[in-house]
Amino acid sequence: MLRLQHALRWLLLIAAMPAVASASWLPEIFWDPEDGMFDTSRYLASARGFLPVPIVITEPAVGYGLGAAVSYFHAPKELDREQHPHTAPPSISFGFGALTENETYGYGGGHFGVWKDDHIRYLGMIADTSINARYYGVNAGASIGPDYQFNGIKFNLEGDFIYQRIQFRLKETNWFIGGSYLFFDATSEFGLDVQPGPRVIIPPAFDGSFRSAGASVFVAYSGANTIFTPSRGTEAKLEWRDYGDTWGGDFDYRVLAGELRKYIPFGEYSHLGVRLDGEFLDGDAPFFSYPYIKLRGIPALRYEGEAVVTAELEYLWGITPRWSLVAFAGAGHARGAARDNTKEVTEFAGGVGFRYRLARLLGLQAGLDVAVGPEDTAFYLIVGKAW
Repeated sequence: MLRLQHALRWLLLIAAMPAVASASWLPEIFWDPEDGMFDTSRYLASARGFLPVPIVITEPAVGYGLGAAVSYFHAPKELDREQHPHTAPPSISFGFGALTENETYGYGGGHFGVWKDDHIRYLGMIADTSINARYYGVNAGASIGPDYQFNGIKFNLEGDFIYQRIQFRLKETNWFIGGSYLFFDATSEFGLDVQPGPRVIIPPAFDGSFRSAGASVFVAYSGANTIFTPSRGTEAKLEWRDYGDTWGGDFDYRVLAGELRKYIPFGEYSHLGVRLDGEFLDGDAPFFSYPYIKLRGIPALRYEGEAVVTAELEYLWGITPRWSLVAFAGAGHARGAARDNTKEVTEFAGGVGFRYRLARLLGLQAGLDVAVGPEDTAFYLIVGKAW
């Protein structure tokens, strides 16, 4: 109930923003000449394409938090549509910082680059983070005793990471091939705030310093109409990741991951989104690298496994050209993450929300979602796409 009350407060605040933004003191560049509504398209396309974005963290795993991000939208190059039938997204440089109520924090920056007439896309990030959360275990039991409900084990994970990704378009198609590299230099510490029982497996030797590093190769299809809030088209990706001392890490494991996104338009302003994800891990992985069920309404790392499959539907109903209502529901299945003395679990979550079309020409929408999961109600501030 407390999370629902917070959600309603944020809903009222965000709903009032476009009305406040229509005040006469705003520069003309923030008004859309087509409908007279608040819009950032012309601002982002101008030479002063900075977009400050408040970060409101509502992730149940780390608690409520605030932060800020600043993005600079580089003007996209106009392509000859006869030679290049695809639409090039803008390059974006960004920096961010955030802090939550349980003292989780993160700060860093990066750049998303689009080069060679959108035949090369690059993403580079560097960040420092400290995460305070709870570990529920892989093959960990759900209870310690007959009358005690296991509520996880507190841990802190602190370190610096570097992420690099590059992908190349195959001629003039929507297909890409590419690779990535991740390096994480960190320390972890477990606070045993509960007495472990015979059905609770504590991760061995994870107190102290370590490095996790890996490289990947992937093939991807990018056929959605925008990278921000797609309303039509298809996105898909199949990736093989290899972690080990070859890349500078202390752990030896592999992950096969696949994802599919399908966006089906219904009229001019409504669409249905379909999501299907699968991750399969083999080897000696650190506790935070196991796949887990990713659904709004379920805390991060809550249901981990060696194999996780997730499916979700999301419908955006455009009640006006600017405003949309959202309904979503999904299910996730984790195998190798026992709860209630089993070795697999299936969980459901769903909810409702709304969106405001923040940048009409870029297809960027923002809004708020309220989600109900198996254990709690949570809300999420969404800028762009939820997946």
